[in-house]
Amino acid sequence: MNLSHNTILITGGGSGIGLALAKEFLQLNNQVIICGRNLDKLKAARKKFPAIKIIQCDLSSEGSVTALVKEIYREYPGLNFLVNNAGIMRMWNLQKESANIKEQKAEILTNFFGTVQLTQSLIPHLLKQDNGTILNVSSALAYVPMSAAPVYSATKAALHSYSISVRQQLENTNVKVFELLPAAVETDMATEIEKSTGLKNNGPKLTPEKLAVLALKGLKNDQPEIRPGMANTLYIIHRMFPGLSKKMILSQSKKMLTKL
Repeated sequence: MNLSHNTILITGGGSGIGLALAKEFLQLNNQVIICGRNLDKLKAARKKFPAIKIIQCDLSSEGSVTALVKEIYREYPGLNFLVNNAGIMRMWNLQKESANIKEQKAEILTNFFGTVQLTQSLIPHLLKQDNGTILNVSSALAYVPMSAAPVYSATKAALHSYSISVRQQLENTNVKVFELLPAAVETDMATEIEKSTGLKNNGPKLTPEKLAVLALKGLKNDQPEIRPGMANTLYIIHRMFPGLSKKMILSQSKKMLTKL
């Protein structure tokens, strides 16, 4: 696919994977709009990359997503590329009263429903554009859930299934649908989890910058499911030895659960 001269919206673009993708797309002469809940992060991103456009939006709020879509239609009518990257990952020990159902609901709304609402709202517009593209950032946990992150894992499995369905429905249109399924990445979210559990993931991690480079390579090669680094290893193990892949993730989950 053509990776230049697009108008791209990236959710959760204020830091981590979203900001790394924004940087790569800017270097390829694209117009990039990032959105997120934290306005300070968005402003910091714009200060770092002045060409970036910013819009504050909370994907867990239906009204906020509706307002985002209206602003996109008004200010960026040439939008042809949607990157659904926003996400929340929380660890939950379901046997404890501290497992907060309101926060679990917010996790579902942000990770899945907000993505569905935004995608559905923009599909009619994307169908009219040249080089229409949707990139959903899910997770290798879509294949093998981590029991210490039950809601996150479930939402990523749902997003994986949704990506397949949308791709099949839009197969004979001008809109291509991709999915990026990373494993461990060095992000603020990963750091917060390590602090809250007191455990470090000793396995290899990709930097957001390296992940972004691999993601664009997959897009350029029209690879529907992009599984960089350890994500592809986990996928292969899961396909060939499903019991082993579950055991690998379960071992890490059990360590985390003892700290929650």
